[in-house]
Amino acid sequence: MKKLMMTLALAALTLTFATAQDIKQETKETANQAGQTAKAAGRKVGRETRQASREVKQETREASREVKQETREAGRKIDRAARNTKQDVKQGTNKALNKTERKLEKTERKLDNSK
Repeated sequence: MKKLMMTLALAALTLTFATAQDIKQETKETANQAGQTAKAAGRKVGRETRQASREVKQETREASREVKQETREAGRKIDRAARNTKQDVKQGTNKALNKTERKLEKTERKLDNSK
């Protein structure tokens, strides 16, 4: 009976060690898988960050181009307005000079006629 109990105890102990060994192996595999999952998540975050960075860079370039283009267009409009203003001033000055010249000629004629 003692032998039987010892055999059963030894079998139970062996079974316990085998189960513990299986649990230890499963724990290692689970930890390894968790590590791989974490690495994959890190790589994915890195890829998404790089992609977002590229998109922001591209959008910044496009916005910069638009600002430059709008600035050039505003400069052209100002230049055209300045040229038009210059021509308007010239025309106004010429008109005033012509009017003054006509009045002077008229005054000279009156003076000549009054002599």
